[in-house]
Amino acid sequence: MMLSEACTNVIEHADDGADYTVRATIRDRRCLIKVIDDGQGFDAGRVPEPDPSDERGRGLLIMRSLADDVRFRGSAEDGALVSLEKRLSYGEGSLGGLLVAESGDTDMTESDPELEELASRLFAAARAGDTDLLVAYVDAGVPPDLSNDKGDTLLMLAAYHGHAGTVRALTARGADPERANDRGQLPLAGAVFKKEPDTVRALLDAGADPRAGIPTAVETARMFGHAEFLAWFGEPAGPSDTPPPG
Repeated sequence: MMLSEACTNVIEHADDGADYTVRATIRDRRCLIKVIDDGQGFDAGRVPEPDPSDERGRGLLIMRSLADDVRFRGSAEDGALVSLEKRLSYGEGSLGGLLVAESGDTDMTESDPELEELASRLFAAARAGDTDLLVAYVDAGVPPDLSNDKGDTLLMLAAYHGHAGTVRALTARGADPERANDRGQLPLAGAVFKKEPDTVRALLDAGADPRAGIPTAVETARMFGHAEFLAWFGEPAGPSDTPPPG
């Protein structure tokens, strides 16, 4: 019900024609659901309490009652995000309980400041191209697809900042080049946008699909007239894609 309320909120309050995406993950006995749309969001703190006799306007109240944590973010640039978190418990013999027991997951219902600090350090290392540091932690057990609150993985950050060596090291250790962020963007399109040929080639070698994502790498290359990348993607370059002479 909390998810349906979040989606209803998007449909009723987002900009006309705005798309929205739902992403759900279950890890460490926590279910995290994100609803992302193209609108500008709203200030949840300024929404008045609903009238008990009114059947409308109870969405925030329902979400806050059912979820263990509800967070809102919105801006004209990044769109709007509703994040819902629910702590999970499993009955004896249930499929969820068996999977948790088999995987050795621990119950991490409380935020760990040390883990948050480590994650911030790793995201900074990805932006800076500190390959040795990232490799050391990933080899020690850090998930290669570790992502931040916007869904940007270590690979996405390294690719966007043009660190081809870091991209190759992460993909060699299982980082997924097809893992999109909360906006549906993929590392390959980010590397094309930043015009980083070595990084584009590293992602293609890792199996990145130039026709996936929002926008796709092909669409991004056409938008900015990158004829070289279009050739790598097996796409013909139109007149507007050919750079001027000289």
